[in-house]
Amino acid sequence: MKPEITIYYANICGLCTKAVEFLRSRNLDFQAKAVVWDNESDAFVDTPNAREMMQRCGETLDFVPQIFIGNTHIAGWRKLEPMIEDGTFDRMLDA
Repeated sequence: MKPEITIYYANICGLCTKAVEFLRSRNLDFQAKAVVWDNESDAFVDTPNAREMMQRCGETLDFVPQIFIGNTHIAGWRKLEPMIEDGTFDRMLDA
């Protein structure tokens, strides 16, 4: 059985779009949870998804996407992309 995949994303984030499109291109089942960045407060808007993201990541964050493969946290596209290229991502799905 494949691990559950969750991605926290913002609509205005180009790298989030890239990550979601990658997951879709692989025909993977995943949960996409939207969060909203507030430029005035320089923080994510306090929503259930944002609180859940912060709790799962265990820290205050200022960027998305935040991706989870099972319980493994991948902090952003720049961390995910090399994992895709070197096969780590596929090995995580098969674990």
